[in-house]
Amino acid sequence: MVVIAVSIITRQGKPLLSRQFRDISKDRVTELLSNFQGLVSSSSSQHTFVEDEHVRYVYKPFDDYYIILITNRQSNIIQDLDTLKLFAQSMNSYLSSFDEQEIFENAFEILGSFDEVITMGYKENLSLTQINTYLSMESHEEKIQEIIERNKEFEAAEERKRRAKEISRREHERKMGIPSTNGLDAMRFHSSNDPNLSNAYSSYYSQASAAAQQSYYQTQQKSTAAADIPVNVSDSPVGGGRGLKLGGGRKSGLSAAASQLQQPARQSTSTVSALQIEEPEKPANNGILISVKELISAQISREGNVQSSELKGSLELRVNNQELAHARISLPSHIDAKDKSFQFKTHPNIDKNLFLTSGVIGLRDQKKAFPFNDQSLAVLRWRKVGVTDDAALAPLRISSWVSPSATDPGLFDVTFELETAEEYAEDLDDVRVAIPIYTENVRINEDFNDLGATVGSVDDENGVIIKIATIKAGTTGAVSLTLEAEYEDAFFPVSVAFSNYRAHNSFTGMGVGQVMSSQEEDGAQLPFDVTASLKSEEYSVV
Repeated sequence: MVVIAVSIITRQGKPLLSRQFRDISKDRVTELLSNFQGLVSSSSSQHTFVEDEHVRYVYKPFDDYYIILITNRQSNIIQDLDTLKLFAQSMNSYLSSFDEQEIFENAFEILGSFDEVITMGYKENLSLTQINTYLSMESHEEKIQEIIERNKEFEAAEERKRRAKEISRREHERKMGIPSTNGLDAMRFHSSNDPNLSNAYSSYYSQASAAAQQSYYQTQQKSTAAADIPVNVSDSPVGGGRGLKLGGGRKSGLSAAASQLQQPARQSTSTVSALQIEEPEKPANNGILISVKELISAQISREGNVQSSELKGSLELRVNNQELAHARISLPSHIDAKDKSFQFKTHPNIDKNLFLTSGVIGLRDQKKAFPFNDQSLAVLRWRKVGVTDDAALAPLRISSWVSPSATDPGLFDVTFELETAEEYAEDLDDVRVAIPIYTENVRINEDFNDLGATVGSVDDENGVIIKIATIKAGTTGAVSLTLEAEYEDAFFPVSVAFSNYRAHNSFTGMGVGQVMSSQEEDGAQLPFDVTASLKSEEYSVV
């Protein structure tokens, strides 16, 4: 059977909807529907189909309308009737009443259901339930568009809330007598062309407490006043006086320029250079030199609890003698190569299976040798991560106490208690504690200076740098200082740096058991030297 078209017309012959499934013009379909009207009116048969010279019309009357199936004359009439019934059922599912206006309103849904029944003129083996299922399937693109629209509505609502909160904050400032931040914002972002910076500033301080806002405004007023004072470079004092605080907010470009003119002797080193610990020169190499280097990172609470810690280490090999380049390094017996807490990683040229089974570091190709150009080659790396409240990976434990000074208003007494780990029987050298406040009103309280601390430097980038030459192994000591700040939280986070380049043993116990020749069958032992070092990477008190 071939279905040429399906149409809905009125009893008077007016076409309402028509869907063609074969290559046939609109004029031809209109002509066929006109012929149908004449055939039906002159027919006295009780059958619901009529024929002319070329096509057959299978139809079904409903109310004041006909639904007509146009097929060729050779089509199976039984199948045609079944198809027409399916068309009528699908159409009824979209119409509550047989009204011409309702048919037009649901035209696309009705034609869509017709397309599901007929494909290229031939009926699909479908039921009404399957047709409804296919038509109700969701569109991925439509869902994405709906999500985008919902997100836009949500963002608009959030923006309205933010603006309402901003208006409320400004009204609160006005009632408290706090000056408007508009002028401060203009100065703060004077050199920036990005309007989002000002929005970010306002959004941040809108969430702050009233005390924190007022403290910041007072600091900015001092900064503005300092920028407006005429500066005489030749008469500017070198030291002393009250300074601005890093903890109370960063200075604007204008106030920073004025401060630099007023303080020509101020240091301007960056944070990296202020806390950077210089490495010693390479030690002499007598043939084979193995260096065990470890870096420590930790975040410690003000009470001294270790919140997070991490250790990264590497074993580096230096060879300057070709006769010793065919070597294998054996780890100490107490180090298990399969210990997953170390997270070992070998160099790609190292035999990984040999390392995991016997703890020996050797080249995969035994015929080859290590480079003997006296350059360091990292053959093994490891990483350990400590759990919360576990101080096993913290060689330096720090507790801090901050309290307002009993004798000097506007000053705070800050005391740090430093303790080396019992597990690490080595000294810590060149210890530096960086407090993020710029003030020249700072002094060490010698009554509580067990470790011989001194004020190393003060600058507006790093704040106050406290230096301790060495903390001996197993030592616990306190360092107390008095300095100016706006509020207690301005002292944190405190950055700490230390090193030990003359250690006898590594922090984790990593080392070298022996070095053997990879060419000789008996594995003759080779002479070697070992150095160990420990250095802080990101060590802070928060």
